[in-house]
Amino acid sequence: MLFRLAVLLLTPLLPALTFADKNVLRVVTSEYPPYEYLEDGEVKGTDTNTIRQVLSAMGYLPRVRILPWARAEANTRTGVSDMIYSLTYSRDRARYYHFTAPISQARDVFFKLRGRDIKWQKLDDLKGLRIGLSAAYSYAPSFMRWLAEGNAQPTRISQESPELTGLRMIAFGRIDLFICEVSVCSHLIEEHFSDYPELSKVTAVPGTVGSIRDFRAAFSRQHPRGEALRDEFNRVLEDMRSIESD
Repeated sequence: MLFRLAVLLLTPLLPALTFADKNVLRVVTSEYPPYEYLEDGEVKGTDTNTIRQVLSAMGYLPRVRILPWARAEANTRTGVSDMIYSLTYSRDRARYYHFTAPISQARDVFFKLRGRDIKWQKLDDLKGLRIGLSAAYSYAPSFMRWLAEGNAQPTRISQESPELTGLRMIAFGRIDLFICEVSVCSHLIEEHFSDYPELSKVTAVPGTVGSIRDFRAAFSRQHPRGEALRDEFNRVLEDMRSIESD
């Protein structure tokens, strides 16, 4: 009798619960300040703000989690997560994702030790140098081809915070250069200076590696409405930007 009563009481709630679940989107990203980062247990950042605003306007509740990048991509490719951000477009990635319109832009530069006379206009000016790069980041194809031809000594960094590790490796003389998105590594130097005073020895080198590129969000192709969600996301994003520019 008690069991039957409990079922009757819960039955009216089931549709509401199911509806709520349908309006939750599982969103993942990786620590990449100032675009996305964890602070006081909450995911924040400039791209995070954009994602929350657009998805909320679409009527969805974004549950955003910070994961190591390789895991974030694996989760989204297999459909464990519905959406991932911030990433650049590539043909290989497009096999797994429905990419949105750009949400922000990225500009890669080299960082070096202050006082070192390292200047460049073309990549061949850097031949033979030890260059650090994040193993999970997608750099300009021209730079990756140049590395593959054996023109430099690459060090691929796969730690949880490869950008911070790369900057510290410069300070300790373990590499000559580290390639990094300029806003990200400038932010890291400013934010972590008190913990790692050696970062004061590191500075950016003038010159953009490749072209300025777009950061995007992407919906999993495993999601049954992934393409439709992407199209709706783009419409809402365009509307928001039109209002902001008025």
